[in-house]
Amino acid sequence: GADYFPNPTLLTQDGQQVRFFDDLIKDKVVAINFIFTGCGDSCPVETARLRQVQKLLGDRVGKDIFIYSISIDPYNDTPATLKRYAQKFAIAPGWTLLTGAAADIEQLRRSLGLYIDGLDNGRSKDHNLSLIMGNQATGRWMKASPFESPYILADRLANSLHNWKQPAASASSEAPVIRPPS
Repeated sequence: GADYFPNPTLLTQDGQQVRFFDDLIKDKVVAINFIFTGCGDSCPVETARLRQVQKLLGDRVGKDIFIYSISIDPYNDTPATLKRYAQKFAIAPGWTLLTGAAADIEQLRRSLGLYIDGLDNGRSKDHNLSLIMGNQATGRWMKASPFESPYILADRLANSLHNWKQPAASASSEAPVIRPPS
């Protein structure tokens, strides 16, 4: 992973400096999407859906599952702007909003397969709406639609990615399956 993923310094909504690989994804199960706070179309819907996922996962978010939303508009999305956005959507701890240098964010989007040549040209805020979920320690990564059922997304993060390539001896300590209410 360290040889593949870039490790730029990013800023959290609290103004804290973090390194992408070392601090955010190394040995963690993560969900990563790219948004911008000035979006009046898909980003608010995407954020609301991920908030549903966060509620389903409960206190596991920030302990063994981490959610990251990285701004594609670093010129406008300062840490203070991201903090207001997090408050607007009642984003709880364990989900971090990030900004950074435009070139670093483009490099991250390219390495995660979320950059669209021709569309991402700096003149438009259109962007790939996929969500990347992965377990860096096992190397298992998948793309998903952030508009997928929150139950399916939560199950992938809580169960599929945690139980992938684990020794059989740890099967008894599997996390409970998340199911929709009847």
